[in-house]
Amino acid sequence: MAAAPAPPSPWFSKSPQLGTDEEFARLRRLFEEANYTVEGICTRFGTTELTGFADPPPGGRPMNDALDALIAFFFDCGFVEETRLAVTLPRGALELFDSLGLISRDSAPEGTIYTSAAILPVFGVLTACDRSAAPDRKPCRYPGDIVYPPVYDTTHRFRAELPTAKCDAMLDLGTGTGIAALLCAPTAGHIWASDITPRSQRFAEFNRRLAGLNNVTVVQGDMYAPVEGLTFDRIVTHPPYVSARIRKQGMVFAEAGDDGEQIIRRAIEGVPRFLRPGGRFHSLQAATDREAEPFEQRVRKWLGPGNQEFDVMLAVHSRRSPLEFLGNPQIRSQFTLEGIREWVKLWEETQTQYMVYAALLIERHDKPRPTLTQRVQKGEGYTGRELEWLLDWLKQTVRPDHVEMLLNCRPIARPENEVCEMRRLTDDGFQTERFSLEIPGPFGSQLNCEQWLTEVVPLCDGTRTWREQFEHAVSAQLIRPDVPIDAFARLLGMLVAIGALKV
Repeated sequence: MAAAPAPPSPWFSKSPQLGTDEEFARLRRLFEEANYTVEGICTRFGTTELTGFADPPPGGRPMNDALDALIAFFFDCGFVEETRLAVTLPRGALELFDSLGLISRDSAPEGTIYTSAAILPVFGVLTACDRSAAPDRKPCRYPGDIVYPPVYDTTHRFRAELPTAKCDAMLDLGTGTGIAALLCAPTAGHIWASDITPRSQRFAEFNRRLAGLNNVTVVQGDMYAPVEGLTFDRIVTHPPYVSARIRKQGMVFAEAGDDGEQIIRRAIEGVPRFLRPGGRFHSLQAATDREAEPFEQRVRKWLGPGNQEFDVMLAVHSRRSPLEFLGNPQIRSQFTLEGIREWVKLWEETQTQYMVYAALLIERHDKPRPTLTQRVQKGEGYTGRELEWLLDWLKQTVRPDHVEMLLNCRPIARPENEVCEMRRLTDDGFQTERFSLEIPGPFGSQLNCEQWLTEVVPLCDGTRTWREQFEHAVSAQLIRPDVPIDAFARLLGMLVAIGALKV
């Protein structure tokens, strides 16, 4: 019989309590009046970004005002002298913290206390979560259901993918701290925030009350089970994506079954039942391209027999071969030698060719139309808005009247466009072999083209329709007279999609 896992350190044995609305309003005012915000903390630290925890200075952080005190207690999460905290914070603050279960004294040095949860300002909202280290900064055992702090780069990238348009009903699947629900609440009619662990439910509900939101319902259960019978016009998820075979730490927030894709697969398999016509599913995850089966094709398979009712869009942040993945020292440092061997074994079993970190957008058709599947590469300035825009544009290019629509557009060339000419040495000297249109921007595109296109694009200043550009190109003998006008029209659709032109 296997030995029982060691219990987590006592620092995680106490959780915040769900007090009254009046208590949460008092707590919210306390943070606001102390300017406990990203801007306030950055100014105090003398930095411009807050993308993680900062170690307190040797000997502890000075506490000259309430902001210092809140940083020392809820951001540093270290041992703090209770009397110093009491005299620096407004009267009654410690009693309020105690009532909400935010103060721990177990195993603390005499006269000191520490918080049962970090409370961090993130993206303009306050978020309670588990601390990233023990209060004495020594190594410690984390609980398997630890609530991951939403201050690291992964959450910042997920936040950039979250939609900003209004919706009626939204599901935040695997909510953790509830950060996605908190950020989307201003534009959603109602949000259901679901997580498998009671600990995450407790923290997400605490954060909902701290934010004073009435249009968020926090529920607990496995995947879609807590919302059975409901449907949504928006589903968002930031799933775990590490194989449980590799970490073997039992961390719910990080591990995604044997192959690392179990959670995103189950989320997508539920889309046909829970996403309304016209609704969209958004996720950010690591996955794999496998032999003869890239990730977006497997997404279609997971959507089931009705997958032709859905569009699948993928914006790739990074794509690395297994060797490139393990060649990254930062990646290697996170895994034991046994874990790296398990990676290699898993890749062989699944015939993995590339590790893909990407944003996924799925839309359910609200009426019959051709199905779209598109993969693009994330470029400079990319956010989830660009992927949504691209889907909306591609939908226009498959309309029955799309040729006429495109010919009547008045395209404008983006000034960022660059042209590269490739010449090859021959017996007659260097001869032009091809031209390449380089398009910096959200999708970082490149298009090998003929010379005539490099002459047409600069003429696009918004004054001529694409039909007039076609007529000019024919009369100026830039293109052959037998080029079909509908092919020229579809070229505009592609040039807009890759960012060379805008309409």
